[in-house]
Amino acid sequence: MDSTTDSPPRGLLDPRAGAGVYREGFIPVSEDLADIVAHCWTVRWDLRGREPFEVEVLPSPAVVLAVDDARCRVHGVLRGKYVQRLAEQGDIFGITFRPAGFRTLVGRPVAELTDRVVPGAELFGSDAERLAARIGAESDTEVRRCLAEEFVRRCSVVESGRTALLNEMVDAILTDRTIVRVDDLTDRFGFGKRHLQKLFREHIGISPKWAIQRHRLHEAAQRLDEGHTDLAALAAELGYADQAHFARDFKTVVGRSPAAYRGGAH
Repeated sequence: MDSTTDSPPRGLLDPRAGAGVYREGFIPVSEDLADIVAHCWTVRWDLRGREPFEVEVLPSPAVVLAVDDARCRVHGVLRGKYVQRLAEQGDIFGITFRPAGFRTLVGRPVAELTDRVVPGAELFGSDAERLAARIGAESDTEVRRCLAEEFVRRCSVVESGRTALLNEMVDAILTDRTIVRVDDLTDRFGFGKRHLQKLFREHIGISPKWAIQRHRLHEAAQRLDEGHTDLAALAAELGYADQAHFARDFKTVVGRSPAAYRGGAH
């Protein structure tokens, strides 16, 4: 069974362009994994006889384990835009970890994976190969979820006591618009800036400044997709000092200015 959503996932660019091209489903995970795994997901497509399609995503501050074509890959936090090319027929099954969740599986700084995509076997040996083979041979999403959860439980060996707190910090960035600078985060949680930066690199793989900026760009893309037209007001709402700064940040990562993105999205 698939648990699906009608809302585009956070970070997906130009979501309307993919309508009718592929189907994405999100699968909740068991409560005991709530601090480690955000959700599992599937993407399925059938483009036989049609042109390939490229899905563009601004990744979140989260590590992703993906299985496709019976291969397992681990995506560290990717700071640039990620492009997934869909062709012919296929499907991908993924595990999106909570921001600080993947650290419990590897016991080493998550920053070592930032901007890298590595074979699962590089981190988990034959366990990753077995997971990929079993998921690749199984079409039922619920069975796949159970296999993924079993894998995570077996591999989760290190708990620092910081996991839930760091997840809470990233959640605060996502939900509280008053957090627009790292100082706002340190004031809220009582950490020194240097210590906070070290914790983020160790457990999440990026800096708190990057996490704040990425959230703002996610929200900007979503608002533009929804038809927001006043770019100066949008920049102010997202905490930018001026529209020019917002436009530079957006174009650097997305590859298009906010005005060009808004025009292409509709």
